[in-house]
Amino acid sequence: MNTVINAVENISFFDLLLVCLDVYFVWLIIYYILKLIKSNVRAVQILKGVILIYLIDIVSQIFDLYTLNALIGNVIDWGLLAVIIIFQPEIRSGLEQIGRNSTMNRERNVLAEHDVISILANSVEFLAKRRIGALIVIERGVKLDEFITPSTIISGEISQELLTTIFVPTTPLHDGAVMIREGKLYCAGAYLPSTRREDINKAFGTRHRAAIGISEISDSITLVVSEETGRYSIAYKGELKVYDVIDSFKTDLQQYLS
Repeated sequence: MNTVINAVENISFFDLLLVCLDVYFVWLIIYYILKLIKSNVRAVQILKGVILIYLIDIVSQIFDLYTLNALIGNVIDWGLLAVIIIFQPEIRSGLEQIGRNSTMNRERNVLAEHDVISILANSVEFLAKRRIGALIVIERGVKLDEFITPSTIISGEISQELLTTIFVPTTPLHDGAVMIREGKLYCAGAYLPSTRREDINKAFGTRHRAAIGISEISDSITLVVSEETGRYSIAYKGELKVYDVIDSFKTDLQQYLS
């Protein structure tokens, strides 16, 4: 005990500062990794798989299962490279977020200032009553630049008139997704990745599968209007919730964005 006390007393202020900085940077790295994983449904599933692999590795070493241990060892050796390849878009998006801690606060302020939630709810209700299909993505922490490339950049203020006009079947941009970035209508005609899940209800069409797909790889919130049924949905974190009442839809949308 005295040895520990003496060692602490002999640490200079500069050495203590370096230790604090060291701990802080390690914590910062872990924080951003966990933030990236939390906003990506696929990452959560793969993280569970990685944990399972390491548990199997521990068991194989305890019981001297040589063949299994060698196999798992090879998986672990090449696992890091596989993760980097699989999550290249997500890693890039995560790195872009370093140093932008106020992004979410700015987004919330813009949403509150322009009452975007009410505009979105009114637009969805308008389109649903007329059986006009729509797909609206609200970008949040994870940037979706890779899906913007083939789209048409608008970068304008959101209005019910503009949103509903875009999705009219006779317009050139109706067949893609509208993307909202930092409270503005950023682009239209964007194409989203479809989910690969097999347990999705067969009644859901291309728009619903695309909405689920983008919510699996980002923290975005996606609004869907079905032209077949006139019902509207919200896709978030890999799950799709369908609504019949606009008030419930608006309440949940407010909650997801808070």
